[in-house]
Amino acid sequence: MQIKEYLRRKILGMLGLAKYEGKTVEERLTFINDAENLVRSRICEYNIWYGGDGDELLNYYTHEQMLNYNFEPWYSRNKRNYFWSISSTEQDIKRTHSGQPRNIVDTLVGITKFPTIKCTKDDKTENLLAQILKDCKLKTVYKDEQLPLTLVEGWGCYKINWNMDVSDYPYAEYYRADHVDFIYKAGRIIGVIFKDYYTNGENKKYLLTETRTIKYDRAAKCRYLEITRELFKTMEDELVPLESFEDVPELAELEKSYRIDNFNKLLAVPCIFFKDTSGIGAYGRSIFTGKVDLFDDLDQCLSQNSNAVRRSTPTEYYNSDYLERDENTGMPKQPKAYDRKFVIYKGQVDANGASTSKDPVQVTQPQINFTQYSENAIQILVQICNGILSPATLGIDLAKKDNAMAQREKEKVTIFTRNGIIESETEILKDLCEQLLIAYTFMHAGKWSVQEYSISIKFSEFADESYENKLKILSQAYDGENISDEMYMEKLYGDTLSDEEYEKELAWLKENHTQAKKDGMLGAGAGTLQGGINKLAQENLKAQQEQGVVDDDEEEL
Repeated sequence: MQIKEYLRRKILGMLGLAKYEGKTVEERLTFINDAENLVRSRICEYNIWYGGDGDELLNYYTHEQMLNYNFEPWYSRNKRNYFWSISSTEQDIKRTHSGQPRNIVDTLVGITKFPTIKCTKDDKTENLLAQILKDCKLKTVYKDEQLPLTLVEGWGCYKINWNMDVSDYPYAEYYRADHVDFIYKAGRIIGVIFKDYYTNGENKKYLLTETRTIKYDRAAKCRYLEITRELFKTMEDELVPLESFEDVPELAELEKSYRIDNFNKLLAVPCIFFKDTSGIGAYGRSIFTGKVDLFDDLDQCLSQNSNAVRRSTPTEYYNSDYLERDENTGMPKQPKAYDRKFVIYKGQVDANGASTSKDPVQVTQPQINFTQYSENAIQILVQICNGILSPATLGIDLAKKDNAMAQREKEKVTIFTRNGIIESETEILKDLCEQLLIAYTFMHAGKWSVQEYSISIKFSEFADESYENKLKILSQAYDGENISDEMYMEKLYGDTLSDEEYEKELAWLKENHTQAKKDGMLGAGAGTLQGGINKLAQENLKAQQEQGVVDDDEEEL
């Protein structure tokens, strides 16, 4: 039995007859021999583009390999004509990879950043959550694995586990798309299948599947979480089921099956940003979907430019009579191709002492329009960015003298993409934090208790205005009492201040703002809050001068 066949039986065994969401007759899938293989090949392809290694790209798109692999299915036959595939038949071509696929993903990760996570239920729970997140290094897992790989592959899943031998806190592992499968029912994920691969000292390979499913007990009238594990010996792509876990010592103590009653959590959090609607079988859509053709075009353009530079090197024709001779063979010595300033040669003259050639060295250089390649590359890159990022986010901006507002308008596409990611991540991280707290309670109390935790997920703003501009705009609204003290602080400083700094600054603001209001320093006559405070300070200074507390010649504020 193959891995894909096992998964198919596993899912159908849970659901019975699965509802078919596609068309009655999928004509466009006629030539696809195995949709599952197609999905997995796409995941592999996206990861290679994200990796950014030219040798890996060349190996994947080797022409002979593409012909053999893509004979069935015909769905991928266009890849046979990719630049990376066609150029693999030639040996003297320098291929240049742009690195833009990774640049796009890394840029999205960089502008999204890790949010501020808090639990507003009580201080004790908030401190506990902070310790759990620190112990499982969630920030690192989020930045290096979950966010970029979900963007690249289309889906993944957090798996919540614990091990008292390692830590007193639960931890979250991220499983990539090819290591996790989902079980859907009524449009919801009711089950997750995790796949882990092991090997022993004899180089034998094993596959451990762990299925977590939410089920309903009609007799007890309650939902429960069922966890089942199965171990297989892998022989190429074939699976041989094993009755026990003894062949893998580290798995010997695992239970094959157990259930948690009155519990409706998977102890897992699926990660999907964009739903896949192709009907081929993918759970989520990669951000590279529909962009691979353009990635290949961009590399072709850059490679052509690189080879044009090489071919534009001046060609020099030497009269062999003027070249230095090899002492052993008597043949002319060839000048160096690079790093030469001059060529030493023995002059050749006729019987009368005159040079035998009027042009001992002739130079020719082809005229190549390099601007054409550069402009073409920029146009392709703009097409790649469509629907994902604004070109300005990647530094492609012809009008760099625009003000901050104009620059922000140019990055609307980036903002839309970022907002979509943040919306999904907010729900993912809330669910993850709640389940981590639930798992901690079980580890130390020995019972499962589903509680509601007030989890706050706050992402920083993108393309924030300068401090001066925000101060000018917010002060007007604040002086007019259109926003509260807390909102003023939040909009002005964001998450740049610590909790202690925030409380200290807020207390100072309230004190001075209240005093300025009492003294009539706010409003139309005083201008902004800062102006009112400055005016109050000047009046206090003047009063002190009149009383002789300070010298009259002291500099005014």
